[in-house]
Amino acid sequence: MAGDPTTESFTAAAWRTIALIRQKIDVLPLLEKLSDGTLPPEIFRHYIQQDALYLNHYARCLAIVAAKAPDSAQVVRFLSSAQKAIQVEQGLHAGFLAAFGISAADVALAEPSPSGFAYTNFLLATAYHSSYAVALSAILPCFWIYWDVGEAIKRRPATVGNAFQAWINTYGDPQFAAGAREVIALTDIAAEAASPNERAQMLEAFVRAAQYEWMFWDSAWKLEQWPV
Repeated sequence: MAGDPTTESFTAAAWRTIALIRQKIDVLPLLEKLSDGTLPPEIFRHYIQQDALYLNHYARCLAIVAAKAPDSAQVVRFLSSAQKAIQVEQGLHAGFLAAFGISAADVALAEPSPSGFAYTNFLLATAYHSSYAVALSAILPCFWIYWDVGEAIKRRPATVGNAFQAWINTYGDPQFAAGAREVIALTDIAAEAASPNERAQMLEAFVRAAQYEWMFWDSAWKLEQWPV
């Protein structure tokens, strides 16, 4: 029953549903070695370049989702939280791209990996063709999982001189956490107004995006390229 404090929220149930995916993300070699500073530079260079390509598409998804919001208050709230997260990530990318010798031209000419291509096309298709609630559920895992990963790494002993410390600081920062919480809250608001069928679609989109999050990091670790 809506408003019943004993009823599990949509996002709490969705987060519980992807528990196994989150466990697999937590032990990904890329994240473990990024955490202790031993990640090979060529892998991080591949990852951050693919992430820059991803963000270009993700920003468009966020704009589409905001445009579909049911009222002005949610448009403003969502755009504000989305803008904060994007600005934080863009600042991070700029620093790392320069540090690892990647120019804007390199990013512009880069080809997305198969996993990155599939993920962004899933997000764009969902944003364009689905309801606000379903589209919002698809973009939520990027916010939430990065926040969760950042917090988990932040709790580990810090490595002096870790070349990737700025990445850890960004996703473990209270500002990023606030943006993620905002999107979580917006998703729950949307879920409360959704029909049972729409809520099922929301959960499906949330789970699929979480799977793509795992695939994206794993593909970077493997320096994934198109096979043919």
